[in-house]
Amino acid sequence: MKAERTCDLLIVGGGVGGCAAALAAASLGRRVVLTEETDWLGGQITAQAVSALDEHARIESFGGTDSYYRFRNGIRDYYRAHYPLTPQARQAKRLNPGNRGYLFHEPRVALAVLEAMFAPHRAARRVEILVEHRAVRAEAGGDRVLAVELADLRHGGSVVVHAPFVIDATELGDLLPLTGTEYVSGAESQADTGEPHAVTGAPQPENVQAFTVSFIVDYL
Repeated sequence: MKAERTCDLLIVGGGVGGCAAALAAASLGRRVVLTEETDWLGGQITAQAVSALDEHARIESFGGTDSYYRFRNGIRDYYRAHYPLTPQARQAKRLNPGNRGYLFHEPRVALAVLEAMFAPHRAARRVEILVEHRAVRAEAGGDRVLAVELADLRHGGSVVVHAPFVIDATELGDLLPLTGTEYVSGAESQADTGEPHAVTGAPQPENVQAFTVSFIVDYL
């Protein structure tokens, strides 16, 4: 049996980009449905365990959005509130729990902070979060996505979400084939695009970014 939802904005994919888009839309009073295939929001910084934030060298002073700084401060506040820190670490304005970048953290801490950021919007019913839901079908017309069907991976069944605006924030562009959108993968050739910095010769569809394998190390 298929359930039905309507909202102002559907975001398929609950990684960092999807969460940022949902928080921005909710702060403007829009009704948002945010979906995620796994049981954790946050993508790279949580479920994928790549929690060394990719940041520029001046991030502690400027160059981030208000919501991103609230997220960063939330991580530090979480450690101060829940972890046994040394007095020096507790007083450090730029506390870095790890040894990489400017703010390295455990994935579960980032998840807790994201959940706290969403809490007021969920309480006000501006945001509905559907974890363990995978996009399986989409309805499109006139170069617009009209609705997306999502399979409930935990309980079975599915839900169809109708929205005037849809964002594909999945890791692999899951909505592209479902909506019939034209796309390519890998590196396009100069012959295809005319771009001077594209690869010469034939396109390279398998030329993608290298994989990063992460390990979580704890102390007892």
